Parts: sequence; C-alpha cells; structure tokens
Amino acid sequence: MKKDRKRKRRKTIYSKGELNKLADSVLHPLFEHSSIYMVVDEIAHVLIEQDLRESVVKFIRYSLPGLVQKLVESEEE
Repeated sequence: MKKDRKRKRRKTIYSKGELNKLADSVLHPLFEHSSIYMVVDEIAHVLIEQDLRESVVKFIRYSLPGLVQKLVESEEE
C-alpha cells in the first residue's frame, strides 16, 4: 500500500544545477572571444553555489589551467 506523499514545493524557480547549466550555456561559447568570460563564468558559479571554498577549488582545478594557457598563447603572439 502506497502512502500519499505531498510534493515539496520549490522555493526558487530554478535549482542550482539548472542555474549552473544556464550560466554555462550562455558563457562557455564566449570563451573563444575573450578570457574575461571565464572569470565571469566563475563569478556566476560562486554566486549560484554560495560556497566560496568549493568554487575556488573548482576554479583552480578546471578553469585556471585553460586561462593560464590562453594567457601564455597571447604572450607568444
């Protein structure tokens, strides 16, 4: 016999995961145009996640190497 469970209503329109996907879909295509969009992307994720420590670790792990590579390539040109 199944119990009737009430659904919890969301307090927000979008979940954190949905907001992260939205930020990625808007900003990642712009990485080719300017490195500043990588920084804007990370700031957006910090604001969405509201966990500075975790966001900094993810930035160092995933975005910093690409950002450094772009800076080195632009110095060589």
